[in-house]
Amino acid sequence: MMKNEAGVRIEEMLCQLADATRIDGEIWRAAYTLEDKIAKNILREWIEELGLEYREDAIGNVYGRLPGTEPGTILTGSHLDTVKNGGKYDGALGVVTGVAALGYLKQSGFVPKHSLEVVGLMEEEGSRFSTGCQGSRAICGTLKEEDLEEVGRDGVTLREALLSAGYQPGALKSVKRDDIRAIVELHIEQGPVLESEQKQIGIVDSIVGIVNYELTIQGSQNHAGTTSMPLRHDPVVAAAEFITESTRQMMAQAPSATLTYGAIQVFPGMQNVIADRVNLLIDLRDGSNEELLQDVVLLKRVLESIERKGFQTRLRQNDWLESVQMDPNVIRVIERHCEEKHLAYKHMNSGAGHDSMVFGKHFPTAMIFVPSIGGISHNPAEATAVADIQTGFELLCDVLKELSAQTFLSW
Repeated sequence: MMKNEAGVRIEEMLCQLADATRIDGEIWRAAYTLEDKIAKNILREWIEELGLEYREDAIGNVYGRLPGTEPGTILTGSHLDTVKNGGKYDGALGVVTGVAALGYLKQSGFVPKHSLEVVGLMEEEGSRFSTGCQGSRAICGTLKEEDLEEVGRDGVTLREALLSAGYQPGALKSVKRDDIRAIVELHIEQGPVLESEQKQIGIVDSIVGIVNYELTIQGSQNHAGTTSMPLRHDPVVAAAEFITESTRQMMAQAPSATLTYGAIQVFPGMQNVIADRVNLLIDLRDGSNEELLQDVVLLKRVLESIERKGFQTRLRQNDWLESVQMDPNVIRVIERHCEEKHLAYKHMNSGAGHDSMVFGKHFPTAMIFVPSIGGISHNPAEATAVADIQTGFELLCDVLKELSAQTFLSW
């Protein structure tokens, strides 16, 4: 293989997929849309050209298969959908690299013990149906009949979207897989860590737990010109103090956590009025459930200091997603091949959610990260260097070969 030959080809495939599914110049492949269908048709052409077996399941997950000699499947791949005006690497890199890896292994004469499959998964991003990960949830058997009544952003239910795209929501149970022995998802990092530390590969130990809150800080609305500064009870100032102090303490006491204030609303929101109240949307993440619980204690302790100054507060939890640990046995296989290849790698947590957080609760699962240039993702400027794509491809080939020969009874 010529230097970076596979990386160059995968980059070309990603460009083809992106250019064929643009809407008004923007990449956007939402579930069960024309763009989704175009992407699947392209994927089918690649899979069949490489001599792999192609199939779609009843809700639109797309598979390419290299048959094995014994029962059991090793699965790789990622999601085909994108966010609106997204990039061409998020999700798609794992699918295209998986196709290229299986095609290369077949052409090299490799016959796996356990079948190797690549999957292009449905609706990870939630850009049409906000709960997300419907494809991986169906494979795990956790997508239920009642979930098909979810209403998308366009007012269409998931069931209606499936039917209009020619799929069979009535055959939902047929999507569930019981033959999967291990899963490896290759993905862009979507952050700056690997690039900044000059690492070629990230080995994901866990996908972070996430808790989302809505916080209201109540003050006293009054006239901006006639209320002297010492007599004010300004919730905007209290919110600023809370944001600053909670961020400082989180960085000092919980360095693996991320704390984000994604929206701030001031009421009534007028230039000449001291605010009545402030609403904050909070996103808090950490690598384990135990760490996340400790982070919440820290956050509430800072909030108590605001309350002691006479402000009323209301902290409402909107969502709590538990962290998911990746499988240590699959991680060891990845790590061993990194060392054999003399790759610069790093164990890390994933700060973003992935289909692997669904799979990891049901199957031995691990993730391989490749660097994102500038740490940019969910953005048209999203990019990964061809050399890094090549490295990810070669590592994935080796990992799949070893996993396909494993006996999993002891796992």
